[in-house]
Amino acid sequence: MYNQSVMPLAAHPLADRRVNLAWALCSLLPAIFLFCLFTLTLLSAPEHDDFCFADLYARHGFAQTISIDYHSLSGRVVALFLSQLPPAISAAANISLLSAYSLTLAASAGLFLLGSAVAIVRAWPRAGLPQLTFLTLAFASTVVSAAPSLRELLYWLAGLTCYVPPALLAILILGECTRALDTETEFSWPLTIGMALGGLVAAMCNEFTSFWLLLILAASLLARHQLGQPRQIAHHGLIAGAVAIGFVVVVSASGNSTRMEQLPNAGHLLPSLFNGFRDSLIGLGLFFREPAIVVSLVAAGAIALVEPEPARPASANGKMLALGIIAVCLACCYFEYFAHRYATGFRLVERAQNEALILLLFGLMLSVRLLVRAYRAQLRECVSASRARGLIGPVALPTGLGLLMIASLGLSSTASLLRKQWQDLTPYWQESIARHILLTTSPEPVLTIPRHKWTPSLLMTSDVTADAGRLPNDCIARYYHKSAIYAADAPH
Repeated sequence: MYNQSVMPLAAHPLADRRVNLAWALCSLLPAIFLFCLFTLTLLSAPEHDDFCFADLYARHGFAQTISIDYHSLSGRVVALFLSQLPPAISAAANISLLSAYSLTLAASAGLFLLGSAVAIVRAWPRAGLPQLTFLTLAFASTVVSAAPSLRELLYWLAGLTCYVPPALLAILILGECTRALDTETEFSWPLTIGMALGGLVAAMCNEFTSFWLLLILAASLLARHQLGQPRQIAHHGLIAGAVAIGFVVVVSASGNSTRMEQLPNAGHLLPSLFNGFRDSLIGLGLFFREPAIVVSLVAAGAIALVEPEPARPASANGKMLALGIIAVCLACCYFEYFAHRYATGFRLVERAQNEALILLLFGLMLSVRLLVRAYRAQLRECVSASRARGLIGPVALPTGLGLLMIASLGLSSTASLLRKQWQDLTPYWQESIARHILLTTSPEPVLTIPRHKWTPSLLMTSDVTADAGRLPNDCIARYYHKSAIYAADAPH
């Protein structure tokens, strides 16, 4: 018999107030952490590319703006569409671009949390609501705390549109493939159509997510064949076909060649293979350096350990599935680093590393759950016979996880950055409002505007310059119907 302190959660009714209170308290810190960071979206202001999209939308509308950028800039159709939402909201609601921009980012943050919740709920079918709430908040707060570029994850629309939506869609598809293999079930046609549409959208966000999705689908088919499950070739084929269409749309854009011509170090295969491997190892080291990553994996394993037993015996293929998920996620991340090296000649930009972080963390949490479940009986026996048996009791477990999460988030790189720049954020926003009022109300066709005195890297990376004909001055001037704008403290 198992010791009382390591009995599954089902043995302790969720109606027990102490247990519910313990899980609620352990979820409180990551919830507060996320709320504070999500609230900062209200202090964000549009920058360079945002004004270019706003100007094009004001003059041409959604469809023609996408067509112009598709032929001159990029084939990332979904990102081109999403980047026009602030000016569209501004025009429809008759509010300022700054307000519309902040509202768009706040909604994006909410959708990020919602997508994370759906992925976690689908991947942990045996966990109770309190445990699912904690896992969702732990996953989302870990991503935010460990993000290589928090600004481009939450606070800059042109940066997040290319990488956050496809990351969420990729983990949803990975989770559904894993769930079907683990439970030995088949894709329904409604689910297949939903995954195909999601795959199409994800593939049209950037150039490499389509490879991720095709690799996940190929691995799913291979696993079904190896495990003797129905392969559902038509279902997988429909999803893969939608992904392939999205890929063709992105890479066929004539704007891609324009960008490639500006990157003379691109197109070198062998150096890219080596440098991509080196870059991905560096990224992996930075990934595991974040304490919240380890805590999230511990939480995934601990909750899997105390999950109630299913009515039917768990699949004996959990170990193989776990190893397969790890292999697929590492291969996807390597390909992203390699593809960026090959396409640009430079190391993967931080905003794209955000997408790799989301996929790898979710994949590892899935793998930990499967591995713990595969060895659950042995682990429970070991814990019961050790001095640590009290640590996974119905109250002690959430208490311990909550304390670990508090410590890990407090020690994260995001928390450190926030402590350094906290006092700069509100003054930056006030300066942004003052600049917007000046540009909106001044009748002068040529304006000199002050640079930002407060420059928190959390919310901004560039400012106006002395060159009226280059980004960002040119796009800002066009949006506000000015002939030219200059930085007030720069000669021109």
